[in-house]
Amino acid sequence: MGNIRCRSRRAAEVTLALVLLSLATPAYAQGTTDSVAIGGPGLSGKGVLVAYGPDAKPLPKVAAESWVLADLTTGEVLAAKSPHLARPPASTLKILTALTLIPQLDPKAEYRSVVSDVTVEGSRAGIVDGAIYTVEDLFYGLLLPSGNDAARALAHANGGVAKTVAQMNEVARELQTTNTVARSPHGLDTPGQVSSAYDLALIARAGMQLSDFRTYVSTLKYDFPGRPAKPGHKRKTFEVWNQDPLLRQGYPGTLGIKTGFTTEAGRTFVGAAERDGRTLVVTLMGIKEPTSDAARKLLSWGFREASAVTPIGVLVDPLEEAIAGAPAAQPITAAPPLLTAPLTQSATSPSASWPLAQGLGGALVVAGILVGLLALRGRRRDERGRQRMIASARRAR
Repeated sequence: MGNIRCRSRRAAEVTLALVLLSLATPAYAQGTTDSVAIGGPGLSGKGVLVAYGPDAKPLPKVAAESWVLADLTTGEVLAAKSPHLARPPASTLKILTALTLIPQLDPKAEYRSVVSDVTVEGSRAGIVDGAIYTVEDLFYGLLLPSGNDAARALAHANGGVAKTVAQMNEVARELQTTNTVARSPHGLDTPGQVSSAYDLALIARAGMQLSDFRTYVSTLKYDFPGRPAKPGHKRKTFEVWNQDPLLRQGYPGTLGIKTGFTTEAGRTFVGAAERDGRTLVVTLMGIKEPTSDAARKLLSWGFREASAVTPIGVLVDPLEEAIAGAPAAQPITAAPPLLTAPLTQSATSPSASWPLAQGLGGALVVAGILVGLLALRGRRRDERGRQRMIASARRAR
């Protein structure tokens, strides 16, 4: 799959539809539109949100607190449930870790593990203290078995956990996520660490623009390095497997991405699949049925009914500075990277930059101008009222 681009004509049509939706009360199933959210007014509500066409089949029942189903290429959101509800993301946060670090770290560079990599809680890839791994090994360990040890190791290779988390939040801001706050590189339950189904779709969409990311998340198994070998002996490896249930079960067209689970988050999932030239992404949080069942139902419905529904919103494009190579977030106090080789990203690497998707079209510009004019008029009206109050107070004295 090449670079993900918005198709400008279709995007303009969707934007026009969103403007019209904001002027009338849409017939969304079980949803409300009490406030305007990023991505369009159709994503403002809670509950299940969908705009059925006359021939559309109803959505399947899915037991999850929130979810989003969107076209990964055009950005059209086909249906959603509480898309901006902030919840703990569990290990789906690792896709933000990968998105942040892939453009910065040379996959062939080497890193020597430390004790704090090994002693992290939760799922692990199998890193041992004092052993050498390539950055590529660590990315496979991060995204296949969901290794929290690999997340720590990658953060240390990048210059420290604090620096990496700061950069993750900067990338999240550039993607225009409004509910995502990273507090760790691995997603373990941490106070204040949240995301949303909509935000995870934005992050996944950006990740799928990186060829290395696509390779990692679609790999079923990988030979991970074992303990260091004695002199004169070859180092042994062991298999680590991708935890994506759709990939493991052979769901047609699946491209993989990431699962997650913690006590507070419950089960979370981000998955993508491609059929007949259409690529869909589904994000689920707080899943209360088998993850594969929930994801299959939504993806299969989307492939069947995408042309029979009106998109209720869009996955917005990243801010231009995220594409143009703006400076990364300034590091805060962090330990220097522990490396046996320098970590550099080749200027010719396919993952060295993020391609800018096309804009949402002229209709969005017009809508933005109108909103700006109304806001300016309101501020001027408020200022005139304030001046009158000041003048009245002076006369009273």
